[in-house]
Amino acid sequence: MTQIDPSLTERQQYWLKHIRACDAAGKPSVEYARENGIEVSAMYSARKALAEKGALPKPRPPRFQKAAVVRDTAGAQWQIQLPNGAMVGFSGEVNARNLETVLRTVAALP
Repeated sequence: MTQIDPSLTERQQYWLKHIRACDAAGKPSVEYARENGIEVSAMYSARKALAEKGALPKPRPPRFQKAAVVRDTAGAQWQIQLPNGAMVGFSGEVNARNLETVLRTVAALP
């Protein structure tokens, strides 16, 4: 039987049971919520609050982060630093297909 932290409120215990059941089932939160008649946004909020309280592990940061494209009038020099610390630099026109190939390759490096 899974132990529940007595410092959690009744509502937090409710959500903890659902989140653990969802994780144990290996289902996406959206699917689990739909099957159990609960709001997925409430489940996400509860997961975040429970992680901050230490009742659940904190989520990993996203692999990629949103980037903004800035026009450089001095030339077409590009540098991209990935969250894993790898940096990619190149010059010339940006080609989405080639850029995707380069970024996927660098992101896969150990």
